[in-house]
Order: sequence, then structure tokens, then C-alpha cells
Amino acid sequence: MIYVEDTRRSGMLLQHFGIKKPMKSLFKGNEKARSMAALDELRQGRTVALVSDAGTPGISDPGAFLIESAISEGFAVEALPGAQAILPALLLSGLPPTPFTFFGFLPRTTAARRAALQKLAGIAWTLVFYEAPHRLAAMLADAQTVLGERPAAVVREISKLHEETRRSKLGELAQWAREVQVRGEIVVVVGGMSQPPNVTAVPLAEFVADRLAQGDSPAATARQAKAAGYARQEAYQEALQQKGKAPES
Repeated sequence: MIYVEDTRRSGMLLQHFGIKKPMKSLFKGNEKARSMAALDELRQGRTVALVSDAGTPGISDPGAFLIESAISEGFAVEALPGAQAILPALLLSGLPPTPFTFFGFLPRTTAARRAALQKLAGIAWTLVFYEAPHRLAAMLADAQTVLGERPAAVVREISKLHEETRRSKLGELAQWAREVQVRGEIVVVVGGMSQPPNVTAVPLAEFVADRLAQGDSPAATARQAKAAGYARQEAYQEALQQKGKAPES
């Protein structure tokens, strides 16, 4: 059985190579249910393949849950990498390619996105993100706010007809993204920290609210806040207030 992100696209690939095997879709919306079905097939002694539309399954694509579950149950897993945009974008950015940190897609909401960026603010090496075209301008603006003005590059449509690399500062790239209609698959590469991060870019109350919304306790929120550069006790008191509890003296 072959599990694929899109049966239409993978069907063309199988037809080209004359492969006649049954297919089932496995995409973000049904990933866990189809993964459980695939595990059942493995338990019955069948061989299962997993294909994503582009890139590599599990790397900002469906598949990680199935891979981890199969390994945890002791099944043999083989991996063949698909073409990824990460490494070409690193080279095209002109920024130091190693070491680097790949994050994938940042959260969609402003508060959550800024909180995620805050955790990366102290990293001294190159940062790599994927981003959707309609969120690019907001993402670049938030990156400038939290990380400070840094060199960066927006690389889109790698290896395709309309490939483009735009190198500048975060603020200038954010302005460009607001003025044009950027399309295609996008990688954002950002230079690492060259000075202390701007810990006041995200107000403490906003940081705390985001951590509480993600299910952290006041104590866990305070620990996360300390790691991000805030005062731990102030964060703890703020978390208690937002939870409707009386702050401790």
C-alpha cells in the first residue's frame, strides 16, 4: 500500500514508472487516522510506502506521526530524502550556511508567532523558515520587531520558472512584501544574533497570555519567560493575575 499526500499527483508519478499499487491519501486533515490504518497493515506483515507531494515526508509535510509510531512499534523504517528547499535557500541567501536552525512554519497568530521568535532571538547562527505568501509581510515585520534589524533573504519558487531571491534587511523585505503580491513556495533566511535580543519587543503580558493559552501552568510560564529574558518572578505574578488567582506577595 502506498500512502500519498495527493492521489492525483502521485498517480501521475506511479503511472510514469509503471507502478501498479493501491494508493490511499494521507494529508494533514486525516494524518492520524490514516497512520493508524497504515500501522494495522504493517502489523499484518504488509509493506507500506509514504510519499509527499514535494520535499520529504515529516519535514513540514505529513508523515512524522506515522514514522515515529512505526519506529516505536519496532518496524523497520527506510528513508529516501526528497528535494528540499532548505539547503538551496541557505546558499542563495548569502548568509553563513552552517550552523543553521530550521524551524519550519511559524505560528499563524501574531502573539504566538512573536513568542516563537522570542525563543530564537538569542541564537547566533542562521535561521531558516517556511512561510505562506499571504503571511509573509506580517512574518517579516514580526521578525524585525522581535529579532531586531537583521540581514535576511526571501527565496521563492526554487528550481522553478519564476525563481527569485531577494536579499536585504528584515524591515525592507517586510515593506517589499506589503507592496507586491508574492506568490509561490517561500523560504525566509535570517541572520543570527549579533547583539543581545530585544526582550521588550513582546510585552510580558502578551508573552504570558500566549504561554497560558498553550496550556502552560503559571510556574511553567515563569520558566519559559526566564529563558526568553524576562524576570521570572514578574512573569509568575503576571500569570497568576491572568489566571484570576491572587498574586503572591
